[in-house]
Amino acid sequence: MPRLAVAQTVCKVGDVPANLETAASLLAQAGRERADLVCFPELFTTGLVPERTAELAETIPGPSTDTLGRLARACGAFVVAGLLEKDPDGGRFYNSSVLLSPDATLLARYRKVYLYLGERDILTPGREPCVCDVGFGRLALTICYDYVFPQYIQHLVDQGAELLVHSTAWLTTDACEQWRYHPLSYRAMGMTRALENTVFFMSANHAGAFDADGALRAIGQSAIIAPWGEVLAEVGEGQGLAVAHADFSKAPQWRSAAAPYVSDRRAVPWHGQ
Repeated sequence: MPRLAVAQTVCKVGDVPANLETAASLLAQAGRERADLVCFPELFTTGLVPERTAELAETIPGPSTDTLGRLARACGAFVVAGLLEKDPDGGRFYNSSVLLSPDATLLARYRKVYLYLGERDILTPGREPCVCDVGFGRLALTICYDYVFPQYIQHLVDQGAELLVHSTAWLTTDACEQWRYHPLSYRAMGMTRALENTVFFMSANHAGAFDADGALRAIGQSAIIAPWGEVLAEVGEGQGLAVAHADFSKAPQWRSAAAPYVSDRRAVPWHGQ
């Protein structure tokens, strides 16, 4: 039964070495807690610094994936981490996440498909979903805004995903607060994606400022959620790690007992106008 971990970080915006030091500390803790998979937030090494995109972006593989690979080997876990990627051939930039194995192999790179608002002015959207077999199960990599789109998440589950791995920078802003946006909406949507697809869901978020002037403020709430909606583990305030066992054998039992949603969705197509 795998042990999943979400790492919630307080980003030192624009300071890649400092954020990798944070990763080293949290992965050392994950190793002590015998985690099998650790997920870090979106763009966790940089935060959002649009004017420094060309400077901060890295190739994949590159220096940060090399460091994360060494850390993955040291703690004996798979590692998922959000990075700012540059394409060495075309000069494009991507909001990406990587999957590294416990032997430091770069197993997958995923480029965020759904870009949010100003991201579109800087970044290029990805075009390929990412579902990988890691031995204990099949996981799908997602980033932040991706999970707002249920059809996309359903497609990942149709491709065999048993675990949705979500690196994010879920935020509040002055405008959100003026509109009385409720921060628990982030948690509610994660629970919904787990419930409607009857799969495990893990989301790693930042806490605190995500940009240089603090206009973008991440709300934490990193968590691991079961297919029946139970929050198995969560990070409280600030930086930290949450770890939980995920018994993948229970998902079919839950579907049989109470939640035939996926099979019913496939069996009963909607013919309305």
